[in-house]
Amino acid sequence: MFDKFLSIDQEKQQRVINASLKVFALKGYEAASTNEIAREAGISKGLLFHYFTSKKDLYLYLYDYAVDLITEKVNEFVDPRERDFFERLKQITNVKMAIYDQFPDLLTFQKTIYFEESAEVSSELKARSKLIAENAYHKLFSDIDTSKFKEGVDVKRAMNVILWSLEGLADSERERHKALGIDLDIPHLLEEYERYVQLFKTSFYKQS
Repeated sequence: MFDKFLSIDQEKQQRVINASLKVFALKGYEAASTNEIAREAGISKGLLFHYFTSKKDLYLYLYDYAVDLITEKVNEFVDPRERDFFERLKQITNVKMAIYDQFPDLLTFQKTIYFEESAEVSSELKARSKLIAENAYHKLFSDIDTSKFKEGVDVKRAMNVILWSLEGLADSERERHKALGIDLDIPHLLEEYERYVQLFKTSFYKQS
């Protein structure tokens, strides 16, 4: 279906992908302009529609592209033999940092998908997102060694609290740096991440 796009050189593909991710992440599906995407990518609108027959096709292609890329990075960086929750989280954080470094708008784009209400794409997104979320959670956290958590701790809820908190930390740092017009300070973010991890370990893990 996307043979025409996949036949062009990698550099041009990346320009179109990055431009599309940026505009959709910023504007959402309805407000995103294919004129703006083409201009950002440095190509004509006609050429953009030569590669993708509609804005919807482009949007869903980006969704699948993001999922495939994240899956590839997870397989590369996440060791399925590591059963410690916080060590697994560290590996997943490395995945996200690698993605953000290469595609700064991809993670933001992925987050906007969960709030996208456009009737044109919402049903496809919900079906895709439900399947992927269930599979991803099962793969990443179903085999965690829960014996390390303190007695009486609801492990599933504890893991959710930790995940949501660290996601919030990353989101707030990204927004702060965007507002200042500067690149994300990844070493600083990782230092903050480690401080939170130590706090959560003290709160939820048995003391060795």
